[in-house]
Amino acid sequence: MKTSFYYNLDFIDQKKYKPIAISGDEGKLAGFKGKSMPSLSPYPFYKKWKENDVKINKSFRNGEINTQDFISLKQKSRDDYIAQFYNYVLKPLNPNKVYQELGDNCVLLCFEKPNEFCHRFLVASWLELTLGIQVNEYGFEKNLNIEINKELYKQKLKALMEKESDNANDENQL
Repeated sequence: MKTSFYYNLDFIDQKKYKPIAISGDEGKLAGFKGKSMPSLSPYPFYKKWKENDVKINKSFRNGEINTQDFISLKQKSRDDYIAQFYNYVLKPLNPNKVYQELGDNCVLLCFEKPNEFCHRFLVASWLELTLGIQVNEYGFEKNLNIEINKELYKQKLKALMEKESDNANDENQL
């Protein structure tokens, strides 16, 4: 299993890997006509999050906020996104069933380039954490920057999952 972005589709060995769209539009804006898995898209909250993210960028470009505030707001925005994506998208799903439906030889596709924040890395991290598998970015398997970013997302997801597990254990002890 791998991840990638639509504009890398021509470079994916489609005899070996099955591309699957996980974006809310199922890849239509990129001209993708293959299989999709809408249950892995961030659409329950994405538009509102994106509007806020654009406002943060615009405020920084217009000089309304300084660099430190910009970095802080961007980090909080991403942390909120990760929490929402976990709670609304991943938590209700069974990772074994998702993996079975996707198959071992799939490539999960979305729009963002490999160095950009994207929910496909959250899906990959979730599958790694819950199933003990490795999911790399197609064609960027040895790229340290991408691996570092993905590891940061994975740690944030892991913390959310552990917090939930701790809360469930506390409730069971009552």
